[in-house]
Amino acid sequence: MDKTKPQKIDPKQVRQFLDDANRKAAAARKNLAIDEETAYQTAYQAMLKASLALMLSHGQRPRVQLGHHIAIIEFAQKQLDPKLAALFDLFDRMRRKRNDAFYDIALISDVEAEDAVLAVEEYLKVVSADILARIP
Repeated sequence: MDKTKPQKIDPKQVRQFLDDANRKAAAARKNLAIDEETAYQTAYQAMLKASLALMLSHGQRPRVQLGHHIAIIEFAQKQLDPKLAALFDLFDRMRRKRNDAFYDIALISDVEAEDAVLAVEEYLKVVSADILARIP
C-alpha cells in the first residue's frame, strides 16, 4: 500500500505548515535553557512540520496510518539532496528517542537537545529554499 496520496497543492496551506515549523524551531531554541526534553521534542515537531510542508508542496500528503511519521521523513529524504543523509539519520534517531521519551523513560542530554535544535534550523533553511523555488 502506498504511504502517500495525492492532494491539490495549496500554497497557503504549505506556507502555514512552514510558518508553524519555524515557530516550533524558535520555541525549541528558547526551551534549551528550560527543559532539554521539551526542546528536543519541539525540534522534532518542527522537522516533521517542515517535511510535511515539503510533501504538500509536491501535491502529496501522508495516509493516516501507523508509521506516517516515517512516510513523511522518507518522502522528504527522496526529494532533497542526498548529501543530507546524515541529517536524516539524526532525524530518525530523534524520532525513535522521542518515542522512547514519550512512552517510556529516556533521558535527553543538553548536547542531544542542542544538536537537534541546530539540525532543525539547518533543515528549515534547506526545505524553505526548496519550497520557495517552486511556490513563490
